[in-house]
Amino acid sequence: MSDNPMPKLYAEAVATFALTFIGAGAIWMGGDLLTVAVAHGIILSVMVTATMNISGAHINPAVTIGFMATKRIDSKLGAQYIAAQLAGALLAGGILYSIGGGGVGTPAPGSFPGENGALVNTQQAIMIEAILTFLLMTVIMGTAVDSRAPAGIAGFGIGLVVMADILMGGPLTGAAMNPARWFGVWVFGDMANNIDLVIYTVGPILGALLGVMLWDKMTPEESSD
Repeated sequence: MSDNPMPKLYAEAVATFALTFIGAGAIWMGGDLLTVAVAHGIILSVMVTATMNISGAHINPAVTIGFMATKRIDSKLGAQYIAAQLAGALLAGGILYSIGGGGVGTPAPGSFPGENGALVNTQQAIMIEAILTFLLMTVIMGTAVDSRAPAGIAGFGIGLVVMADILMGGPLTGAAMNPARWFGVWVFGDMANNIDLVIYTVGPILGALLGVMLWDKMTPEESSD
C-alpha cells in the first residue's frame, strides 16, 4: 500500500471546500435557518460518503485533533489534514468573496440573518460550540469509527446531527462546530473581531476532545483494538 498522503489530503481539501462553499453560500443567498441547516447537512452527508474510504472524512480540524489526541492518526499526518482542510475552506471563501459574498456566512454570536437568537457572551458561545461539537463527535464515533456501525450509515448520521445542531445553535453562535468552516470565510470578512477566533477554535476542539474521550470510556473494547 502506498504511503503517499496526497490522495487523503486532496479528499480533505475538496470536502471542506464543498462544506464551506455550500454552507456559507446558502447563507449568502438569503436562506432561512431551516434552509441553511439542510444545505450544511446534505453537503456534509454526501462528502462524508464520498471521501470516507479515502481519508476517513474528517472534514474538520477539531475532529482531526480529537483523533490525534487518541492516537487514531499520527501527528504529522494530522497536521497535514488540518492544513488541507484550511486550504479548502480558504479557497471556498475566496471564491465567494470574488463573486460578492465575501464574509457573508461567517459564524458569529447572534448574527444569523433573520433569526432572533439570544445574545450570548464569549464564555457562553464557547460552551455552546463545545456542546454542539461534542454531539457531532459522538455521532462520528458511533457511525464512522465504531466497527459495529451499519455499513454506509456515517454520512447520513453525520449530516443529520449537523442539521440538528444548526437548527438549535444557529441563532446563538452560527453553529460552526468546525474551525475551518469558520476560518474560510472569516478571513474575507471582519478579521478585526479577534474574539471570535477563541470561540470557534477553543469551543469545537474542546467538544471534539470530550466526545472522543467519552466514547472511548463507553466502548473500552473498541478503543483497545
